[in-house]
Amino acid sequence: MELVLDANILFSALIKEGITRELMLADEIVLFTPEYIINEFLEHIGEIAKKTHVEKHALIDFLKILFKESNINIIPLDEIRSFIVDAKKISPDPDDVLYFAAAIRIRCGIWSNDKKLKNQEQIPVYSTYDLKNIF
Repeated sequence: MELVLDANILFSALIKEGITRELMLADEIVLFTPEYIINEFLEHIGEIAKKTHVEKHALIDFLKILFKESNINIIPLDEIRSFIVDAKKISPDPDDVLYFAAAIRIRCGIWSNDKKLKNQEQIPVYSTYDLKNIF
């Protein structure tokens, strides 16, 4: 199954070991995410460090390992730029337009625990709970 990875899922995997990490590393799931996720991570690294009691440099190292060992593919902005206008029409949250643009580009769903993203009918949105039940 191919899915676009939302930042809230990545942050969840960084904060706590559990089903989210297991699913991210599952061979049955191939993940895509806009390169913008790196900026989001850096914007929130202080919060993540506080919640995990892990130093920022260690979180950056863990993120590098996670991207290397999982099926996460970074999509450059240039590859999704032409889909942003359509994504703005679909996305219930302006902050998630790039994830929707990536989903349109890849022709797949989005993995997110943000319930409001399900308030549209064009792109399927799966929560961690949904994926746990599928796999």
